[in-house]
Amino acid sequence: MWGRLETLTFSGARFLALVGLVGLLILAFATVTDALLRWLFNAPITGVRDAAALFVAAAISCSMPICIAERQHITIRFFGMQLGRRGEAGLEAFGNLVTLVVFAVMAWQLWLYANHLSAENEMTMVLGWPVAPWWRGVSIVTAFCVPIQVFVFLQSLRWALFGRRFPTAEDSKSSEDVKR
Repeated sequence: MWGRLETLTFSGARFLALVGLVGLLILAFATVTDALLRWLFNAPITGVRDAAALFVAAAISCSMPICIAERQHITIRFFGMQLGRRGEAGLEAFGNLVTLVVFAVMAWQLWLYANHLSAENEMTMVLGWPVAPWWRGVSIVTAFCVPIQVFVFLQSLRWALFGRRFPTAEDSKSSEDVKR
């Protein structure tokens, strides 16, 4: 069950990363097209800056779950290496617990921010798009980081306590490759 739930969660993270990438590609295409139209015909695309602010927030939030799932965040390990394997694993678990708390608080605060934007009926300046739904989406994606970080934390805790970690989706792929 653990592996299946983790695989499902990490698949969701990969899907969100793809959505974020597509959003960035759309934004890049719109920006280049806007610049070319502005330069060649003095006819920019109305509202590209408005849309850019919303697309960037959404794309960045969509990249966070995969960074957590694949443990691609920044870590500083020189101090832990001085404490030996067990000490290093303990620091890693502590860092993962702090990260879990930070993402939970961040998701909560983003939700409150989206509530504020909704109550104030905030709109983009040029296009008149409501801003709250975009930030609501960012808060939901950020909240999706929490269960992923729970998996990461539990793996690091098991490593710290027992000297071994839970098998991950990546481990099962590796063992399948070896069997073939």
